[in-house]
Amino acid sequence: MTIRLRTAFFIFIGFITLSFLYIERSILIPFILAAIFAYILNPIVNFASDRIKLPRTLTIFIIYIVIITGIAILGNAITRQVLRESKELTHFTANITEVAREQIDLLPPWVKPEVKDMIASLDLGKSKFLSPSSIINIFPRALSGMVNVLIFLFSAFYFLKEGRKIFDRFLHYVPSEYRIEVEILMKKINNVFGGYLRGILFLMFVVFILTYISLTILGVRFALILAIFSGFAEIVPFIGPITAGAVASFIVFLNGTSNFVLTPIQGAVVTAVVYFLIQQFQNYFVSPYVMGKMVGLHPVVILFSVIAGEHLWGPMGFVLAVPTAASIKILLEFYLDKINQKTYSARQS
Repeated sequence: MTIRLRTAFFIFIGFITLSFLYIERSILIPFILAAIFAYILNPIVNFASDRIKLPRTLTIFIIYIVIITGIAILGNAITRQVLRESKELTHFTANITEVAREQIDLLPPWVKPEVKDMIASLDLGKSKFLSPSSIINIFPRALSGMVNVLIFLFSAFYFLKEGRKIFDRFLHYVPSEYRIEVEILMKKINNVFGGYLRGILFLMFVVFILTYISLTILGVRFALILAIFSGFAEIVPFIGPITAGAVASFIVFLNGTSNFVLTPIQGAVVTAVVYFLIQQFQNYFVSPYVMGKMVGLHPVVILFSVIAGEHLWGPMGFVLAVPTAASIKILLEFYLDKINQKTYSARQS
């Protein structure tokens, strides 16, 4: 088989594989989550196996036990507050339109029509959510969720245990004349994915802590749930933090604050300012040291990547959009360098 024929063959196989994965993307979520989990914890497994000389299987089991134990302990510590806030939030959601109508008169006249339209849409959405058909659909979704958890645990174990072998097997099928270059590219892409995912996880934790402390000081209802939501919102650059701040400000506008004598509008403004300050702290003091120049993408490119990722892959597209765009940038830079080198060599000859 000639080099050109082999190249065409691999391109064809790659196209077929990507097409199949895109068509069946709905079943890939537990596998993608397992890969993300493996990316985040792989340095720990490597350290334990290379430096401490523990078997990878034993290390993975220890990590599983530590994580499950930590979740159990943390869950026991915060379960009461989460359950209490969840019950309050359920009651609040059921009466949100009535509460909102009481606050409409405090708004400027030019805002009132938009808020009334939003309340009408909330009434419609609430009736659909509480319909009998939606309640019946909960049970098959719960069963599917349990199956996905098992798939996630098994896949994550396999990725952590056999990650290096998978990489070596892939390189084995690459033509020998391209193997070194492909290995370098794969390591760069691996560093981007792993570094970005670990960095975003740390940012989520920082935002969660700062938001929870700030909202608790203000005396905002549902502070823990709002902080958890704000932490997860960091997955979506730009849009996520803005949405989290808007939701928290809206909640404060409807409920006010308990620790300070503020009107609902004043409380909402203060909450928005708090979210803005947290984002500024993150952007100037946390992100540069955690993310560094790892991604190296223009903000507009990041925003476009996130929107395109959500359109193609749904919620998982939010998580994978930025590292995927950064990986595409690495590939483009590599091929542009190759083209420039060939052009320079041709001119010299």
